[in-house]
Amino acid sequence: MFEQQINELENMELSDDYTILKGNVPILFSAPHTMYQLRDDGSTKLKEPYTKAIALYLNKYCNTYAIVKNNDTGIDSNRDNYDQYNVEMRRLIKENNIKLVIDLHGASKDRKFDVEFGTLNNLSADFSTIKELEEAFTENHINNINYNNPFKGGAITQGIYSLDYVDVIQIEINGKYRDYNNIKKLENLIQSLQNFVKQYNEYIKR
Repeated sequence: MFEQQINELENMELSDDYTILKGNVPILFSAPHTMYQLRDDGSTKLKEPYTKAIALYLNKYCNTYAIVKNNDTGIDSNRDNYDQYNVEMRRLIKENNIKLVIDLHGASKDRKFDVEFGTLNNLSADFSTIKELEEAFTENHINNINYNNPFKGGAITQGIYSLDYVDVIQIEINGKYRDYNNIKKLENLIQSLQNFVKQYNEYIKR
């Protein structure tokens, strides 16, 4: 069941450059690298599989917000925080009183971590939020968690950090948790994020 659901979302054709989906939980999941991108030097930046599906799944089943970049616009949104993706994201945050942004990225299977949190060296998110997210992963046996090494947070994290009313965490997800041939690992990862969303939403309602 999960495998069918997640693959349907990953393979969903989204024609606009950006897809914005609203929810009622004040967490926004961002997926800016879902497509192949041509770099200035002529090389190709690979897409980051299942980052799109994760954002769409959490919107659908946890009622979080989502913003997904679907097409190569000639600008890497995690290198230029003035591009349209970032402009639309900040507008979405302001208009809907978003409290937390989680920017989803895919790392190589060769990386030594399961997930890495980029928080501009612990500046961009409250310590208790970071620890709660870590615990949500470790409770699902995703234990190898890095912080800010080597990924401290790109232009998206830096741009949102400039807003004083929202936290932001960049999450780099090892490719072994985004593998078509090992959906169980992806399911564990998403279950961790679902548990975190529930705990975070309960906390901010107190």
